[in-house]
Amino acid sequence: MSCTRYMNVFVTWCLLTSLMTSVRSVNCTGHGGSNGGPSNIAFISITTDDLDASLKFYTQVLGGMQAKEFSFRYHGNTHYELMFQRELLEAREKGVDPGTLGVPDIRSSGTHEVRGEMVVFDNGIIQLIQFVPRYDIARPSSSLSPAFQAHETRTSPAYIAAPHVCFWVQDDVDFNDYIRQLENRSANLGLTQVKVNRPVEVHSEAQRQAVDKNHLGLTFETGDFAGLSFAYFKGPRGEQLELYRIRNQTRHNLGRDFCKRGAISTAFVDDYQDNQWKKDVGLSAKLFGLMQFGTRTDDLWRSVNFYVNMLGADLVERPLQGTNIRGDNVQYMLFQKELLDAEHLRVRPRDIGVADISNRGNMRLDHRFSLFDNFVVETLLYTDGRTLGEPAFNPRVNHSSLAYINDMYVALMVRDDLDFPTQLEILDRDLAKNGFDKHVRVNRIPDENRGGYYTFSQGPLSGMTYSMLSGPAGEHVALVQFRGVSRDKLRRALLQYGAVSSAFADTNPRLSGRMAKSCRQFLGYDIDSLIGK
Repeated sequence: MSCTRYMNVFVTWCLLTSLMTSVRSVNCTGHGGSNGGPSNIAFISITTDDLDASLKFYTQVLGGMQAKEFSFRYHGNTHYELMFQRELLEAREKGVDPGTLGVPDIRSSGTHEVRGEMVVFDNGIIQLIQFVPRYDIARPSSSLSPAFQAHETRTSPAYIAAPHVCFWVQDDVDFNDYIRQLENRSANLGLTQVKVNRPVEVHSEAQRQAVDKNHLGLTFETGDFAGLSFAYFKGPRGEQLELYRIRNQTRHNLGRDFCKRGAISTAFVDDYQDNQWKKDVGLSAKLFGLMQFGTRTDDLWRSVNFYVNMLGADLVERPLQGTNIRGDNVQYMLFQKELLDAEHLRVRPRDIGVADISNRGNMRLDHRFSLFDNFVVETLLYTDGRTLGEPAFNPRVNHSSLAYINDMYVALMVRDDLDFPTQLEILDRDLAKNGFDKHVRVNRIPDENRGGYYTFSQGPLSGMTYSMLSGPAGEHVALVQFRGVSRDKLRRALLQYGAVSSAFADTNPRLSGRMAKSCRQFLGYDIDSLIGK
């Protein structure tokens, strides 16, 4: 089937879906947002203090593929301003060294540079970056600065703007077996920080390890999320990670939202088979890729409005809207590591950012999913009371630099046929028009009143353009565009791994009919029979 035929089928599907549903969010252009803005999440970036160890985990434990053509290093004045503008402005106002605010000197004359790798999963990419000593052949190795290390000891996921990544475990996998294998394989590779919380009360690491092997994860048997299993854990360098296994009612409801938007996932591909990278790793690689990028907010509706109306996502419908989430098992699963820290430090859990959503506690958790073409952005709110009208529980750290170890950002893809500077201008205008200019602003080029961006003209990232901004709660967000060489590399990497993406016709299973059976089940009608062969 030609690319033109693909697009004809997709447009026809969109017109039919618009007529047959009353959902506002059907996206009949194949891309989200007003004016053709971003619709696809390009990658999630994680800052690490040991790039090699992180790469080992995401490839040899989770089964991703290192896209070696994208292995990169860069530095420069524009990168310095774009990546750290908020901190640089603060440093200038206070008259302090930016390094004291967690800013590595990656200027053209600086001591450090960004080193990074891309790891491909089924429906998205994890970018790993480390701020390392700048390599200079004119400088002896003995004079090189050490790798930049800015660590935050407060690890609670309830801190404002705290990020996490959630991976999607395959339906037919025993969730408890998966957790056990994840921990065992990580430990065998020397990645001893990988520890999954348990949904029961423990008071030591020994007790955590002794929890019955059939109760390692948490599964909801009833309620709005019936069929969902989840687990929270720290990654190889302490980053916050999560697991979802999605079955039954929750799978059906989520599949409905995916199909209404035209979003894609190997979880809903009719002829899905594991690739060789997963087979080589084994059980811990049995994933459908990424489920979510999560970020903690201090205003749930403002954040939803930002991701849906400014950036082009669709709000996932009820019942998949987390409301008044509480319970002892949820409390332990979300915060067990921090509860153990509080015992060790002899402080109140609240003092290190732990929200008490236990049965005896007086707080609640609410969250929403904003669906892009390949997975969701989850925004979470903790309330210091049992109703949403109570004050929010908003603990904060006193820094914002993305160079802090285990910080993250989500990068949204701008289509390659659009003018990147124009898209920044449109976004800036829309943010101001919708009252976001007090909370969200695209980072600027110094002395220029416009959104800043950088296009790589050489090296592994040649053809890629990026810009940085702060989200409504201070989270890091990027816009990226792949053109030329970088676009070709991206397509090759996706095809090599067998990944799905709306960025290319030959990586989009909706256009080839490979999600037709699943969507017929979720939506209740057969798109193919209406369109014709």
